[in-house]
Amino acid sequence: MREHTYSKYAILVYRFGNIPVTFFLALSLISLGINLDAGWIYMVSFIITLLLIYFLNKHYLTLYKILPTKILADDEKLICSNFFLSKKEITIYYKNINELTGGIFSGKISGLMKVIDGKNHYTVGFYQKLRGVKELETLILSKVNRDIYNEVINRIGFKKKEKK
Repeated sequence: MREHTYSKYAILVYRFGNIPVTFFLALSLISLGINLDAGWIYMVSFIITLLLIYFLNKHYLTLYKILPTKILADDEKLICSNFFLSKKEITIYYKNINELTGGIFSGKISGLMKVIDGKNHYTVGFYQKLRGVKELETLILSKVNRDIYNEVINRIGFKKKEKK
């Protein structure tokens, strides 16, 4: 079993990063709210700030559900634990993975990568800041079924050479 974890700083950001940002946006919202009758620009800024607060916290709620801080990986499964405010432990077998999305799996340099277990309806996500992430990505890609592997490789942009 190989253990993959985040640094303490990354855990702090992924768990509590929305709190100071939401606080400062709320302060801005208050000052914009006081000046709503001063002009339409304050109304537009007020609405944009409200939307920022909403989408930021919605993203963090998603992270709380699917982002473990500890992933154990071996040749047949991933064991994900230490979810935010939860004692749950999710085991995903590579044979049950039916989709890999986001981040490098979608051809992007970074971003939230999701491993989706279609059989048990689990979704687990991880970021590039995970220690040993390249090794984990390689292991996942080498163990999933061939169709999913080919789909991800096509999204990344690598074309495999066909034997004639």
